[in-house]
Formats: sequence, C-alpha cells, structure tokens
Amino acid sequence: MNTEKFDLIVRLEEENKPQEYYEEIVVEQIEDKLKNYDSRYFIKESEYFNIFMVELDENELQTAVKIAHASQPNKLEMIPIESVVLTRPEIILERIIKISKERIRDGETFKIQCNIRGRYIKTKDEFISSVVRELEKLKGKPDESNPDWVIHIEVLGENTGVSVLRNL
Repeated sequence: MNTEKFDLIVRLEEENKPQEYYEEIVVEQIEDKLKNYDSRYFIKESEYFNIFMVELDENELQTAVKIAHASQPNKLEMIPIESVVLTRPEIILERIIKISKERIRDGETFKIQCNIRGRYIKTKDEFISSVVRELEKLKGKPDESNPDWVIHIEVLGENTGVSVLRNL
C-alpha cells in the first residue's frame, strides 16, 4: 500500500465555521505563505475539515521548516514533515528511530508532539511511551520544557507524517 505524499501539514484551530470557510480562507492563507518560498506546490484537503496537506516541489524539508517558522496568521499551525509512512505503530516507530539515530547524540534531549486522527492507533499515551523508551535506548533524554529536538508525529488516518527537527 502506498502512502500519500506531503511535506507540510497545515492545521487551523477548530472553529464553528462552515466547510467553505476552511476551503477558501485557509487555502488563501496557505498560498500567501507559500508564494514567498516555493513557486510550485500542491495543496490537498485531508479527510479532516481543518487539516490540509501541502506537497512541495523543491527542497522539501528546508522549505517546509522555513514556512513553518515564518510569522503565521492566528490559529494557523504549519508542521514540516520529512517522511510519510503507513499508520502502523511499528512502522512509525521504526522511521522515528532511523531518523533519530542520524541526528540525536548521546545526552541530547527531545520532546514528542503527537496528534492522532483516525482509528489506527488505539492509545496515544501508550504509543508515545513506547517511542520515548526506544529513544532513551539511543541515549536521548525526554525534556518537555527546553528540548534539543522536537519529534513530530502527525497521524492522518492511514498516513502518518514524521519529522525530527532541531528545536529553534
């Protein structure tokens, strides 16, 4: 089974607005941000009304990080994604460990930001605990207040975007 391709997740804080609001206003705001960084992109709706996926054409991760850290309109969150895998806990964990081994050094700290949408992962706390245990085996240390690294896990139904990014 193939995964969806996306390099950025855009989430709008939920409001009691009609679907058209999200489709028009949010896409306009996303396009406004993207035009300064990448001339070729594709915005996709997800099965979740306030979540959009963006596929970038060039320098995906670097561009996604720049966009995510640019000033943003209120209530709009942009999350860079460096890898998309099927939503299976063991596959997600395997990818996070692979990326983390290349980046997180002995004694460096991390925190996990995880949003689970859909039915593929039953208990968020149990899943996060398993990720933390594996990262501790790599000599990383959890730190929620001022970590060296932030591990993003964005579950969108059967696809999960992950990234391991230096905390800025």
